[in-house]
Amino acid sequence: MKLNRLSRRHHMSALSEINVTPLLDMCFCLLIIFMIATPVLEQTTQIDLPVASKAIATPPPKTTAPKPRTVSLDAAGRLVFDGREVSETTLRAELKRLAELPEAEQPMLHVRGDGQLRFQRVIDVFALIREARISKVSIDTEVKD
Repeated sequence: MKLNRLSRRHHMSALSEINVTPLLDMCFCLLIIFMIATPVLEQTTQIDLPVASKAIATPPPKTTAPKPRTVSLDAAGRLVFDGREVSETTLRAELKRLAELPEAEQPMLHVRGDGQLRFQRVIDVFALIREARISKVSIDTEVKD
């Protein structure tokens, strides 16, 4: 009887051995991943913070923040500053006056534009605000349900 290349009697018979090479490759790969990941996870330092007395733990009194100011643009494009209609020149002067205040005393400036208004008109107001060098600015929107 002549032996074939794979030492099997019949060429079409099933292999009875399991090839463990891919299994070992996967195990070594997982081992390397865990060896790299474990030190990263253990880098946090456990700290028990000391307890302070109530005199130290109380926060400082809150300073009163300046009242926010509002620039509104209605559907016709008219400017309204803090509830009164103003011209662009008057708004420019008011913004310059606000910008001259110390940083801590400068109020937040809310810009409110009508939804039907051309976007360019709102951009013109932001250009006036930037020209006055005011940095505490927000744009008000309405949240849909």
